[in-house]
Amino acid sequence: MPMFEVSLSRAFVIKVEAQSAKDAAELSEFFLGYKDDSTELEKEEYGFEFKEIDMVENELIAVDKVEG
Repeated sequence: MPMFEVSLSRAFVIKVEAQSAKDAAELSEFFLGYKDDSTELEKEEYGFEFKEIDMVENELIAVDKVEG
């Protein structure tokens, strides 16, 4: 079966409870992948919780066949 490398650009709008705007931005960048990657312990330790994650853009950039 052929293999392809797919490049995507995604944009999210996130509602997060955090100690400050700086914390909200930094923690969102660090813990958000395709889903919330934070653990309950990390949420408690850093004092934040993602309330809502909405993907607002999902755009294909390129598809290339790769040897594999």
